[in-house]
Amino acid sequence: MQIIKEQIKTLSLGNAEEVDQIFGYLERVDLPKGQFLLKADRVCKQYYFLESGTVRLYYHKNDQDYTVWIATAGQIFTDLESYLNQVKSRINIEAIEPTVVYAISKQKSDQLAQTSNAYNTLLRKTVEISFVNLAKNVMSFQSDEAAERYRRVEEEKNWLSHYPLRYISSFIGITQSSLSRLRAKKG
Repeated sequence: MQIIKEQIKTLSLGNAEEVDQIFGYLERVDLPKGQFLLKADRVCKQYYFLESGTVRLYYHKNDQDYTVWIATAGQIFTDLESYLNQVKSRINIEAIEPTVVYAISKQKSDQLAQTSNAYNTLLRKTVEISFVNLAKNVMSFQSDEAAERYRRVEEEKNWLSHYPLRYISSFIGITQSSLSRLRAKKG
């Protein structure tokens, strides 16, 4: 709960009372490894605040999974396309280890947004962070070699030693064997 309250305070620029008000709208969800927060073809109706553990956002196509993001403690996220437009999601959000998240329904989020400037600031900043990450990923895929994408993940994220290679390789758009060769060159 403390990690989430700190992140809410940082992103919302709110005072202690405003942070407590926002936190009061959240509901705790305990997820065992393998449980889904969201499955593809369902509408995303919640915003998530990750307290501990890890979730993977991915989609499935042609009998293969493609990792979109790995969310870790302190991150605030949702499937923005599904959540904002209330359309069926194309992604799955699955706990890849025991995980604790706090969630707020779209209905409660919309109600809170009408009365709380701090909450509006938090929502705006989480969307801004998402767009910056998306822009980085798109530019990386368009212009970087696989080795550069690997180096970026290695430098910016703490994923390489914690998660299966198949998640990392699909995130940077290479095969597992190519990722193994890149790792061997680094060692």
